[in-house]
Amino acid sequence: MSERISVLVVDDEAPARDELAFLLQQQELTGRVAQAASATACLAMLARGGVDAVFLDVRMPNLDGLALARLIGQMARPPQVVFVTAYEDHAVEAFGLDAVDYLMKPVRPERLGVTMQRLARARAGTAGPPTAPPLGDRIAVSARGQIRLLPAAEIRVAIADGEGVTVRTAEGRYHVRHTLHELEERLEPHGFLRVHRAYLVNLNHVSSIDSFFNGTYLLKLAGIADLTVPVSRRHAADLRAAIRL
Repeated sequence: MSERISVLVVDDEAPARDELAFLLQQQELTGRVAQAASATACLAMLARGGVDAVFLDVRMPNLDGLALARLIGQMARPPQVVFVTAYEDHAVEAFGLDAVDYLMKPVRPERLGVTMQRLARARAGTAGPPTAPPLGDRIAVSARGQIRLLPAAEIRVAIADGEGVTVRTAEGRYHVRHTLHELEERLEPHGFLRVHRAYLVNLNHVSSIDSFFNGTYLLKLAGIADLTVPVSRRHAADLRAAIRL
């Protein structure tokens, strides 16, 4: 049997913590189970080491589970993260934070077993089937009430608007819960370039570049005929360098 997984359960409600801890202790792959009632207590326990996976409640006072997961992700050796919540509306953002899984309350023992198997595979470096691209190559988006993992190569452009960020492909448009800066950090290795404070473009899909005024440009993207992307003066030099113009 593989080495057992040491777990930390983080939830501000004691009954919920105790219930999940009990269910985890029934799992064959589970090792030590600790509990924390707040983000502060969680970070203090993680600083001492010895935790392989953190089960985070999404809705907690002061610092919620999503914000806490971002802090955990900045650690030198972060544990795996599993979100546990009674609400579905944060699933897209959760997978955007590279969570191993997203459990809905009340947690069923058989579903928890699937999560533990995923944690074990992630720990061994085999989080998905060999043919599946890593999550870092995909962005979680909401589409028709479902969560879709959209390959970066399909994305033409990400556009910041008043309600967040919209990504567009040749097939449609999708809302994501990332900021444009967060998407820029994740997608830059895949050929994306920030060309404007509101636009992040996949250079692999740029079909034409037209000079505009004062050293700026306008971009057309393959598969999106109704959109022209402006390149600001601030980012024009980056574009010229990227395409050797």
